[in-house]
Amino acid sequence: MTAGPARRLLLIDDHQILIDGILELLSKVDEVNVTATASSAEQALSLISNEQFDLVVTDIGLPGMRGAELIAELKKRQPGIKVIALSMHEEQHIVKDALKAGADGYVLKKSTHHELEEAIRKVTKGEVFVSAEVTKMLIDDVKYPSIISQLSDREIEIIRLIVKEYTTKKIAEELFISDKTVESHKTNIFRKTGTSTLVGLTKFAIAHQLVEQSH
Repeated sequence: MTAGPARRLLLIDDHQILIDGILELLSKVDEVNVTATASSAEQALSLISNEQFDLVVTDIGLPGMRGAELIAELKKRQPGIKVIALSMHEEQHIVKDALKAGADGYVLKKSTHHELEEAIRKVTKGEVFVSAEVTKMLIDDVKYPSIISQLSDREIEIIRLIVKEYTTKKIAEELFISDKTVESHKTNIFRKTGTSTLVGLTKFAIAHQLVEQSH
């Protein structure tokens, strides 16, 4: 029994088999009514620019746009919308990126259907929901910090630009900081990651999902 009309939900995933499975699951959840689906970030942003939604459930591993960027853009276009991130990844920096971008929930794809239902119910009430396994991982990371957790947000930002082969000067211009500051960050990045070359840093960034691997 619901307290009001079902929320209009947009479902985003680039795998039709997953969309079909989630649609079947959500058909049993009274709180929501899936009114549209999208298979890419571009299609989703086009839909959200022309239709009003209350909730978005989205894969954050879509090609072409980082999950955090998509979440931030969804929130920008419809500030009141609730967003639940679906992901295969439980690395703390990916979770943190999604939550910082405005995600109201973070559910692992391998989690039970019950967790997605619970996430929808909590998020529609204004609460935040994070999968149990992710919560444990975040707690463990506080107790036993990983290499990634020792990198600052700025350092991760610079790693992404280094991997794109930006020069020190171009990074400085992009981030509105001095060349000297960039070089200082780069020194710290190579020390913390245990790398000394662009190739080594690129491998590190790909292994830790800091950047998308080109196909």
